Amino acid sequence: MASKAAAKRGATRVQQAPEKKSIRFSRPSWLRASLFAWLMLPVVAVTLFYGGRQMMDTWVISGIDVTGNPVVWTESDIKQQANFAVGKGFYSADLKAVYDIVDAMPLIVDVQVRKRWPDRIEITVNEDIPMAVWNESKLIGISGELMDIPAHLNVGNLASITGNFEYLDESIKQFRLIQQIMGKDGVRIERLDVSDTGSLTLNLSNQWTVNIGRNRLEQRALRLKKLLTGLDADQVAAVDLRYGKGAAIEWRSEQEKG
Repeated sequence: MASKAAAKRGATRVQQAPEKKSIRFSRPSWLRASLFAWLMLPVVAVTLFYGGRQMMDTWVISGIDVTGNPVVWTESDIKQQANFAVGKGFYSADLKAVYDIVDAMPLIVDVQVRKRWPDRIEITVNEDIPMAVWNESKLIGISGELMDIPAHLNVGNLASITGNFEYLDESIKQFRLIQQIMGKDGVRIERLDVSDTGSLTLNLSNQWTVNIGRNRLEQRALRLKKLLTGLDADQVAAVDLRYGKGAAIEWRSEQEKG
């Protein structure tokens, strides 16, 4: 009869579970180099920017060129206003400051300022046309803009418009309408007075004083044109058109004619 095998005695080694192998990724050397390059890119860009700025500012603005249609102002006048930019670095020269000071000049209605490599600033200007003097202190351009009178401008040949400021825009429209109807090559308005109620009185270049009122201006201006072509200017002193039809005419005396 077989006997059972004798039981093993003594310490038994504990079986440990096999260790899990962790997976590690190693960045390729070329990828590490690319990341470093991207991190350095802003530094390089800033360095190039300021380095380029310093290099460009070794060239300075040596002159100003003016183009456009200046008539009241000369090229020399405009250059003098912008002369502070001469000697500044090409990159750092302040074009906005040049623009602002030229644009603020009376009658200048359009300004363009640019740099031209390597040492020039170009200014292109367009001028308004003087049309009339407002209350003997301001200039009205053909665009309708109210501005200061340039000190060197002779306004003796310009029409004069006087009145309350509230009538400014309306009186400019009325001035244009009446002058256009009368014609460009004939008699012109030398003075237009606007009363506190908006009524118009004209002084014409043929020495007529015309009371045209405030209503139906186009009809009355057409009537005035007929009188101008139909009457001897030397015979008439004043015309009152504030009537539904016709006009009241004040004739010159023999003494006034002489």
